[in-house]
Amino acid sequence: MEVYIMLTITQLAEWLHLDVKDDRVVRHFATDSRAQLEDGLYVPIQGARVDGHRFLEGAKNQGAIVTLWKKGIDRPDIDVVFLEVDEPLVALQQIAKRYLMQIAPKIVAITGSNGKTSTKDMVESVLKTTFKTHKTQGNFNSDIGMPLTILMMPADTEVAVLEMGMNGFGDIEFLSNLAEPDIALVTNIGESHAEQVGGRSGIAKAKLEIQSGLKPGGHLFVDGDEPLLAEVEAEKIGYQIGNTYRIETKEATFFGTAFTYDGTAFHLPVLGKHQVRNAAYAIATARALGVTDARIQEGFDAVELTPMRMERLLFEETAVINDAYNASPTSMNAAIETVTALEGYTTRVLVLGDMYELGDQERLLHASVGKRIALPVSHAILVGEKGAWIAEGISDPSVQIQFAATVEEAAKRLYSLLGERTIVLLKASRGMALERILTYLNEN
Repeated sequence: MEVYIMLTITQLAEWLHLDVKDDRVVRHFATDSRAQLEDGLYVPIQGARVDGHRFLEGAKNQGAIVTLWKKGIDRPDIDVVFLEVDEPLVALQQIAKRYLMQIAPKIVAITGSNGKTSTKDMVESVLKTTFKTHKTQGNFNSDIGMPLTILMMPADTEVAVLEMGMNGFGDIEFLSNLAEPDIALVTNIGESHAEQVGGRSGIAKAKLEIQSGLKPGGHLFVDGDEPLLAEVEAEKIGYQIGNTYRIETKEATFFGTAFTYDGTAFHLPVLGKHQVRNAAYAIATARALGVTDARIQEGFDAVELTPMRMERLLFEETAVINDAYNASPTSMNAAIETVTALEGYTTRVLVLGDMYELGDQERLLHASVGKRIALPVSHAILVGEKGAWIAEGISDPSVQIQFAATVEEAAKRLYSLLGERTIVLLKASRGMALERILTYLNEN
């Protein structure tokens, strides 16, 4: 049973330096007026087009008993407690900071262009073998989402695993200073958000802001195979000789990967060389917190990744890797490498679609993925306008290329290729919802 600190309205008011006395317990926190808010605090956010203050009545109907209310905005005649503040979002962050200070768990902060969520899932799985652990749910990794993640944390939490996302410079610095991590992980440097920060070097700079709030004596683990991180003072993890902790993949099958970390053997029931690196961050984190290798393996055996991250499926006799949650050139190349490395398949089909947020080099970056596509890949079904640019980089004439304007058309083209000893990869940016291919296949 979850154990929560009994936060009262009075306590919240005191943290915000307000004189409000009300001993009712606040049990939920939300910025969405449609969310579960029974005995809850509603935080109205003012956006470019929508002002959350307009939806207080809806929040009240969902059970809200208190709201953070921006000074100067007229109060509606609604029976809730109004805590008037300069900025509701800032007040929410202040409350989260104080709540975190009360519980005082160890903090593991995770950022990176790709692999944040898979790494978070693995870290949580190995740590919960030993500690009471709480992690970011979904994509609650922003200046709004992370405070809500913290406030959902049970009072007996011993380790909090917090994912940190970014859109530009300063975002991760803010989150790191809010959380003050004991351990910080930078999974990799990719291409997403390159247009906002001036290319991959800008991405590296932005991701390394995670050091800003790192506690004295804390651990910083980074991708040791990334040249942009070569000069960073950190514990480096990677495949290359010279890393602080070296990993080696020993055997990869559809059912998992055998690898070594710093000479110790582990097995991960997840596909992909890049996922082995994510698992290595979990090992480094766990060892830093005193978790035994036996418990770490126990955590890997039980790991459940968020859906659509190298998810293994069987469609009749065909093996399918559903990695359709999101995509960048780095993650797409890694997924293609996984498919080519698996043994026992005579037909390897890549179903690849658009990648977004790549800036003015997007066409060249799509084509760069195509350069990685060659035998033993047998077929490439390229979906969407940007997906079609991948073909510009494919030079191996043995690869049969097909184009599909829509996901439904891609499903029709894929259907004729299904069969025994066939493996299929689904990979594209989230906006394409490429996983819909599976729905179309099931309808046929």
